Amino acid sequence: MITSIRNLIVRLRNDERGLTAVEYAVLGGIIVGALGIIGAAFTTELGTAFGRLIP
Repeated sequence: MITSIRNLIVRLRNDERGLTAVEYAVLGGIIVGALGIIGAAFTTELGTAFGRLIP
């Protein structure tokens, strides 16, 4: 029983198939976060610009 659990742990530690999916998910999250921050800043600046045009 202990040997089979140890073998399972070794196999899981050496398995890197899911690692690429995790890397893409993290990268996607970073990109979405950056776009959200840029979008919020752009919205604020756009509102300020239109506020100056219309007194």
